[in-house]
Amino acid sequence: MPDSGTWGGGPRVFDRTLARIGLAFLIGIAGALIAKSISMPLPYLLGPLLACGSAAILGAPLAALPYGRELGQVAVGLAIGLRFVPAVVVAIAKLLPFMLVATVLMVVATMIAALILRKLAGTDRKTAFFATAAAGLAEMAVVAHQKGADSDIVAVVHLIRVTTIVTTVPFLVTIFAQDGGINIPPIPFRGEALPLIALFAAGASAGFLIRGLKLPNTWLLVPAAIGALVSGFGFGPFAVPSIVLTIAQVVIGVWLGCRFRRSLLGRLWRVSSSALMTTAFLLIVAVGIAWALSAATGLSFVTSLLAVAPAGVTEMALTATAMHLDATTVTAFQITRIAVVMTTILFTLRIFETFSRRLDATSD
Repeated sequence: MPDSGTWGGGPRVFDRTLARIGLAFLIGIAGALIAKSISMPLPYLLGPLLACGSAAILGAPLAALPYGRELGQVAVGLAIGLRFVPAVVVAIAKLLPFMLVATVLMVVATMIAALILRKLAGTDRKTAFFATAAAGLAEMAVVAHQKGADSDIVAVVHLIRVTTIVTTVPFLVTIFAQDGGINIPPIPFRGEALPLIALFAAGASAGFLIRGLKLPNTWLLVPAAIGALVSGFGFGPFAVPSIVLTIAQVVIGVWLGCRFRRSLLGRLWRVSSSALMTTAFLLIVAVGIAWALSAATGLSFVTSLLAVAPAGVTEMALTATAMHLDATTVTAFQITRIAVVMTTILFTLRIFETFSRRLDATSD
């Protein structure tokens, strides 16, 4: 959720907040440069994430840029949407049955992960369920609060899962893959500056206006839809400059890193350690689903892994883009999963609670 309230409280609070944001970006940029120097995969995302996350856990006074992650998502969404030419849409539509099957398998896996988390961390059923559901951190924390679950635990488990997978998967992709060979033709930025600025403004404005509908990943999906319309009707060609995507990665990495709080992680140390174990389980399941998906569809294993990994759609799409893999297919799989999870979450909660109670009854 955006940190839109960060600026309130008067001039002194404003100055302190500005200093905390500046410190976060200094640390994040330093982390990006170090990550780049040691050839870390996805350095402009992982470097700031790891640097700011470590600094935040150590107690550094950091703050994320208000709406920074959202604006970063707008840039990524446009970059993906502009690739949705008609031929790509047709190819992705043929994969819809596989998207649904992969989603169902991942939902089953998250229910098993919820049972594991409940056993290890000693949480209640609802909290364990929402904490492991394969959807967005902010959305699940809000729904969990509305349904009487512990939103702090839900937020911590999701943060650890997303961060761990976002950090791990790029290394797996680097180990198992060569360059995917999908390159975007370079387009002179000078001649396309005004249309791209207009697209960015339209995407950001539309995302802001539609956010009230409580749809998942609005800031990414709406710009992606706008980009797809522009591309589909033959305008352009346009492409988001690489420097813009680099800045977007740094901003998103800083935002994720700033989510860590030493006080909260310390209070929930048992939950945090349990979250790492359930994340490992989900990642192993994702690898298995990816192998099966690759065999059934002909997609590369790494594209399949990015498509089914239960992490943020923005981060997985960025990884695919950096490796010149099929980011449009990855995005389509990720969005399908999130859409299905969000629209069936209360139904699957009832299934989980019923199964969990029966399991408890048989073990007594």
